[in-house]
Amino acid sequence: MRLFTRLGPTATARITRTMLSAIDEVSANRWEAAKARAAALPGDLRPDKIKALTAAFSRELGAAGAAAGAAAAAPAVGTTATLVATLAELAWFTGRAGDLVLTMAALHGRSDPTVDERRAWVLAVLIYGSSARDELSRALNSASTGVTVAADDRIPVATIQATNRLMSRALARRYGTRRGLAALGRLIPIGIGAAIGGTTNYLTIRHLADHADRFFTRLPYSAIDTRSTDITDHQLSS
Repeated sequence: MRLFTRLGPTATARITRTMLSAIDEVSANRWEAAKARAAALPGDLRPDKIKALTAAFSRELGAAGAAAGAAAAAPAVGTTATLVATLAELAWFTGRAGDLVLTMAALHGRSDPTVDERRAWVLAVLIYGSSARDELSRALNSASTGVTVAADDRIPVATIQATNRLMSRALARRYGTRRGLAALGRLIPIGIGAAIGGTTNYLTIRHLADHADRFFTRLPYSAIDTRSTDITDHQLSS
């Protein structure tokens, strides 16, 4: 059963707006924090830093998922209250997932991206997962029909903005449904619900980190430049 079908179109629209607001907040205001987080990670090489980042976020969100599961299954908590709590957790998880994506971008040496570009990164990884690079390429191609790329191979910001609108339409259908189904697992008895909540978040973050790492290893386009430098100052070809 799909959570969004169960809730209906009005609730679905509200949930989608909530998730998009979380993504907008991360994209607009948390890039500097992501860079600072990346710089503070232990390890001398990027793989070591990525391992530390993944472990830290997995522990944090796994613990939060277990707590949400235990609270949702408590006898005094009704279904309405549970759904409200679930939607709040969904927005929080989306924001933290966005933080993870941007921190991974910083680890890969992506410097001074525009807000629109950061939003595209977060949307692509959250929605498409392991196929984020290919799907972002398709969305950019669809959005750039009739648009001439600049002589220096930069993608116009207007194209990135149009691409973000295309991907936003898929947010509730793909990413939101996956997170919603995970949240429904918390409605079962206490203990089991807590285990599902914690385990689901833990595994989701580990997959998300892997998808983001692969995405930024060979980013298809950049609104700023089609080249970037990783933390070892080696050029990465797009």
